[in-house]
Amino acid sequence: MSPKRPLKPGANNPSPDTTFTLPDVGPPTLHRLPLNITSHGTERAPVDHPDTPVQSSSSRSASLEIADLPLETHITPVTVHAPIEHFFLPPNQLARLPAPNALSGIRELGTQRHFVDLQEGGTVLLGIDSENHYRARLNSDFRPSGPRVERLEGTLTWRVKPTAESAGDNDSRLTVKRLRTPDEDPEEVVAPKRSSTSTGDDWSDPWKKWEAPPQHASSSSLEVDGIRFLLVPRGSDPDHPIVYIKNPEHWIYDFDYMERILGTDLMQQPRGAIRVPPANQWEVDPNLPFQHPLKQYIANYFPQLSEISVAKVARRQFGLANDGDLATGVGLTRLRQTFNDWKSGNSAPRPPLADPLLMLPILPTASMGPGFARTLDLPTSSPEGPLKRLDFNLTRQEWDDFKTTQSGTELKWMMTAILNRQGYDVFPPTSTNAFPALVFRRRNHPFVFFISLYRVKGRKIHQPLNTDPNATDARLNTQIGYAALQEILQAHAEKKLVWLKGGSQVLASQTDTVFIVRDDESRLETLASL
Repeated sequence: MSPKRPLKPGANNPSPDTTFTLPDVGPPTLHRLPLNITSHGTERAPVDHPDTPVQSSSSRSASLEIADLPLETHITPVTVHAPIEHFFLPPNQLARLPAPNALSGIRELGTQRHFVDLQEGGTVLLGIDSENHYRARLNSDFRPSGPRVERLEGTLTWRVKPTAESAGDNDSRLTVKRLRTPDEDPEEVVAPKRSSTSTGDDWSDPWKKWEAPPQHASSSSLEVDGIRFLLVPRGSDPDHPIVYIKNPEHWIYDFDYMERILGTDLMQQPRGAIRVPPANQWEVDPNLPFQHPLKQYIANYFPQLSEISVAKVARRQFGLANDGDLATGVGLTRLRQTFNDWKSGNSAPRPPLADPLLMLPILPTASMGPGFARTLDLPTSSPEGPLKRLDFNLTRQEWDDFKTTQSGTELKWMMTAILNRQGYDVFPPTSTNAFPALVFRRRNHPFVFFISLYRVKGRKIHQPLNTDPNATDARLNTQIGYAALQEILQAHAEKKLVWLKGGSQVLASQTDTVFIVRDDESRLETLASL
């Protein structure tokens, strides 16, 4: 018996069809539902009915004869899921979860995000299907698409709920024999034996069934092994060597739709195709373009970014790669190359695609008049709107350590630790407390970053004007050290210097955070004497 869904005191009792919703994921308004998903969010294997003709590969009808079938045999659809490992949370997200409930074992993050630890290992996001059963789900699921799970009695861990087939209670096999029609060659007739749990190419190579309807075949299509496929628009380079075939039921791929496909069934994503010598014929790449949803790539390689920042960086990266809001063949290849560069440590040919700091817009500053300090209004950290800032999650221990002093030196060391975990190399902080700043860069990356650090209470950064330009070099040498100073001088000469502001922000109505924004006003302090 499945455990009842835990309810918070005073909460309304949800209906059986209640699903966990995400603010940035929903059913696309312009597209058909992908992946052959049923109303329960699961994919079902076809079952041949005795009175239903089967369509052969040559579009000719075929007869079916079911022989020696015991009367007590039950024929039911078999639900097919991705393996439970497909739903495991990345390790870097586990530290953010609260402790399990002492009775249910459920980790409650807010009112609509519940997680459980599995006996098999791993932690999954929990969903409830339309039959009121618990299932594993992905962030991008419209309805939970994973296998059913249940709590182990007397423990706080859960497990994948055993099915009749996995428990060995049903070892039946269905034998199907095709009878030859009058116009068929006898050698073409095969009598296959199909297991009720077999998926075959339906799971491994579903693209083989993506043949374009005749009325949709056009110049934006491609023929492989006699099958014509529709193509994702090629984008800015019509001669790009890699093209992408797509499911004809998918219209266009914006960010949300692409995330939904990658989160529900990786096998339904567009597939790359290339020309293979010496015949120069088109072949479909057997490798999947993407192994995870796009947001998961960001979360894996920038592990302390907040959930809001991860979503906005992924959306911004998608737009930059595709030169717009819709996926193109060139854009998908750029994303694949960027993710591969992250993994291998190669130099990225397009740095703005590979570094969230370069995706930030330059924020304007305001001045009350000549001789007055300038101020920068920090944008709000909210799910709505474009990317304007990056926020980072700190552990409680990190916050407690910083709050004991909140000195400029402690601020530098805290930011150094955060940047190091994001893959940046930071020049060693100096011991000075005044005007805290850091210089850092990424390996195989052409840009150098200078970040001024602040402890902000409220929403404004106040920046005093430099009244002694001739002392800038000396002060910078004290602020960041001689080696870092030489690095930024060289980067400035090559126009590869990026100015940032960051630090801690404390707001009465929100959780304390560590932030980074981009501006160019640091030049008021330094460039006068460079």
